[in-house]
Amino acid sequence: MLAVLIAIGPFARSLFGADTVKPEDRFRGGKVEWARLQHSGAYWDRHAESDDALLSFIRSNTTLNIESVWHSAPASDLAAMTEYPFLFVDTLDYLTQAEQRNLAEYLRRGGFILIDACVNRDINRSPEAFLRDHLSILKAMFPDFRCEELAPKHEVFSIYFKMKEYPPQARPGNSWSDGPTNPLRLLYAGKRVIGIMSISGLQCVWSGIGHEEVPAMEMVTNIYLYAITR
Repeated sequence: MLAVLIAIGPFARSLFGADTVKPEDRFRGGKVEWARLQHSGAYWDRHAESDDALLSFIRSNTTLNIESVWHSAPASDLAAMTEYPFLFVDTLDYLTQAEQRNLAEYLRRGGFILIDACVNRDINRSPEAFLRDHLSILKAMFPDFRCEELAPKHEVFSIYFKMKEYPPQARPGNSWSDGPTNPLRLLYAGKRVIGIMSISGLQCVWSGIGHEEVPAMEMVTNIYLYAITR
């Protein structure tokens, strides 16, 4: 995992100045992968059949050498988790205590997690409840945990694609579509960024549910690139 971070992140930032490198060149590097965190609960792979389409989009629209198939990283196996610099999950609610400890150690070692809430109200009763529950879980994992809402000027909204929504939302036709735009939140353990939390149903969108898929795919691409080059 650290080899990927060294090869892509610091290499891109040190060899090419941020103001001089072309966006398409900034992200050239070794092969990287997309993995889902496999927890003990059901439906850890919800909408995973659409991940290949997301990966195809990334390969077609960037020069990132990302593998064309998705992988799973069992939360019960720390060694398996650390093979990937980036993990996707739609909820932490089903992690056992042992799995939470593994995730915390994975993040301490430099891993990054994208938590993206499903917008189906039968799965998540409200965005406020999802946020409250996940902040509680993360605070239990990291005594120095904090999060901050990302303003539209944050680099994650322009690191590759220039976003027009901050972030895109799952609408129309989803249970949370009538509420206000839910911001992305940057997750910290102390001063170090460990992930991003979305309550926007990005996965629901790139799976073809509700809103146009492309903005969600662009947003996730930006998040992925932000994660592996920070």
